[in-house]
Amino acid sequence: MSTTNQRAKLAKVTGIYRWSEEAHFDHDYYGTTHAKLTTELLAPLGLLRFESDRTVESTGPKPGSVVATSNAYFASLGEAKAALATAGAALGADLPNYTNIRPVLHISEVLVHER
Repeated sequence: MSTTNQRAKLAKVTGIYRWSEEAHFDHDYYGTTHAKLTTELLAPLGLLRFESDRTVESTGPKPGSVVATSNAYFASLGEAKAALATAGAALGADLPNYTNIRPVLHISEVLVHER
């Protein structure tokens, strides 16, 4: 019989980038320069982990499809919201360097379940 134990909650800020007909997205810049900027700005504000995903589609992006996501993890919702309030403008100012897609931000509480 397996049991699952719930571990402490984390906060996660997810950025979702959806393709449109006139969109462009520089994955190389996003995965290197923007990711570095993100960690440099958010680490002093409680960032625990940062991930960036590049969607892989054999036919290429279609309008509405997700082409990239990012996940920033914090110890609490309060830390996540404070970090966005402090660093959000600087991160947003970097957007034109890699995309013309406006990301949708989603803040969530993550429950970690371990066996």
